[in-house]
Amino acid sequence: MENSIVTRDLSIGYDGTIIVPSLNSEIHRGKITSIIGANGCGKSTVLKAVGRIIKSESGCIIINDTDIKTLKNKEIAKQMAILPQSPTAPGTLTCRELVAYGRFPYQKGFGKLSKEDKEIIDWALEVTNMIEFRDREIACLSGGQRQRVWIAMALAQQTGIILLDEPTTYLDLAHQLEVLELLKHLNEGQHTTIVMVLHDLNLASRYSDYLLAMYDGKIDRYGEPKDVMTKEMLAHCFRIDGDIVTDSRSGKPMCLSFDLIDNRFDVALAKDDRG
Repeated sequence: MENSIVTRDLSIGYDGTIIVPSLNSEIHRGKITSIIGANGCGKSTVLKAVGRIIKSESGCIIINDTDIKTLKNKEIAKQMAILPQSPTAPGTLTCRELVAYGRFPYQKGFGKLSKEDKEIIDWALEVTNMIEFRDREIACLSGGQRQRVWIAMALAQQTGIILLDEPTTYLDLAHQLEVLELLKHLNEGQHTTIVMVLHDLNLASRYSDYLLAMYDGKIDRYGEPKDVMTKEMLAHCFRIDGDIVTDSRSGKPMCLSFDLIDNRFDVALAKDDRG
């Protein structure tokens, strides 16, 4: 199977501290891959490095068979869009104005929108069910609507790859499903390769073709949800003892119930009881 993204010996860090020492990974083209792992394991760091938000220390990132070090920023933006966690924009911007930023990689000179640009902007708003809100200010949208319009901006870039860091953060259950259903629809209808960081393991399993589980800056395991969402992975990556069952709706594995392994609070209480 062809890959959209490949990393080789990728080392990433902040302020002299290496967070991800040597990442070797392959992301399948036209599939949804979710990166999971405990806080601080390096999953968002990897996404930011691949999306060129932060620089890697060493190693290489290959996008569509080309090392991104050889590409200019505009060339990368034509192949890959990235939405960081909780993106912000001036609240007075309208939906159409925000989505128009997705056409920046294709603009020349003074950046005037062409007829084609305007058609693509309207298409992106239509696909995300935001066309009726095109003239509404961002500040007047609900959380789910804001996420949809940000995704519309990414779509307007006309890339084959979209990276998303925690796209369901701060959303209620209905809006989480709304955003993930949209991404699934884009993947199936547009064959878009989607890579996202998700905290909710059950949603990650349900909506992903592949899961990449990380622990301490390294890949713990990678594969289909049935091979990654296991008791062993939960114990090692999350320090929890979980009960894995099959989701009747999706047929994917899900964690039904769980407890902490070696609950530090129980240990502390036991010490107190001994006086």
